[in-house]
Order: sequence, then structure tokens, then C-alpha cells
Amino acid sequence: MRKLMILLGNGYEEIEALTVVDFCRRAGVEIDMVSITGDINTIGDHKIVIKADKKLEDIALTDYMGLVTPGGMPGTKMLKENSKVIDIIKEFYNDKKLIASICASPMVLEEAKIAEKIEGTIYPGLESEMNFKKFLEEPVVKYENVITSRGPATAPLFAYEIIKYVAGEKAAEEVKSATLAELVFK
Repeated sequence: MRKLMILLGNGYEEIEALTVVDFCRRAGVEIDMVSITGDINTIGDHKIVIKADKKLEDIALTDYMGLVTPGGMPGTKMLKENSKVIDIIKEFYNDKKLIASICASPMVLEEAKIAEKIEGTIYPGLESEMNFKKFLEEPVVKYENVITSRGPATAPLFAYEIIKYVAGEKAAEEVKSATLAELVFK
């Protein structure tokens, strides 16, 4: 099973969400955009309306091998304050399923009491709100079944790491090549 979900609360960072969705789909990794708002239509931090594939209440967790949380505000706050989202994150962590959080959204890992068990990263300036086992000032950090990343400009690197985790190095390299990563990430 190579199916992921990306959880969208209104106010998410569009580049972080859509880069992951686009790159995963290029790699043949199925990824559902899942709205946590109760509405199929979601609104990003920059007022871009995106129709989700599903609503949170309509999914079966057993269909997924992992989840992604984009940053942005108030999207991260919506994720953090949603008890069902926190319960899903705890369950996925305990089941060793992939959890990938970028920008401000590693704060959901703090809320779920997972941050203290991992090495990770977060958007600059928010590290004081985290209780990571170890904070790393890296663009992307993979620790066991958790991937964290810094923010909008690191979204492609974050997506490549997710693809590598789910579909392997070859799939990640193919997407890197197709998206001209070598021109930007030397």
C-alpha cells in the first residue's frame, strides 16, 4: 500500500501542500487531499480555494500508510486543535506509519506528545515552542517514521524525502530529474 493523505485545515500554506501532492502523484504515490473543516472546499493561507478529495469524516484510516501536514496559519492551529487529527497522528506514530510535517505544522507533533521522542526541525523562530528530543537546523530531517521540514522553500526537498520513504530512492530521483531539481538544489 502506497497511499498517503494530506490533512488540510483552512489557512494551510499552499506551496507546501500542493508541492507534496504534485510530486507524490508524479511518482505514482497515491495521495488524498483530506479536508478537516467539514467542507470539501478548503482555503489556503493566500486565499487559493482547493477542492479536497475527501473529508476527514469519510476516510478509513486503514487505507493509508502515512499522513502529511502542511504548515501555514491558521491551518496549523486548526490541525493542532482538532482532537481527531491528534488521535490519528498518535495512532500513525504508534503503528510506525509515516508522519510528515513541514513549516509550523510540527507543532501538531508537540500537541500529540511525539516531538519529545524524535529529532526534528520546524519553521525558524518556532523551535522554542517545541520539545524535540533533538532540534536540527536542517532543511529536512527524517527520524524513524517521521519527516519534518522548515518551510515553503524546502517543500520540494520535503516531497522528495516523502517519495523516497514511500516509493524508494529511484522514484525520488526520477521526480527530482523531471522537476529540474539539479538546477536549484546543487
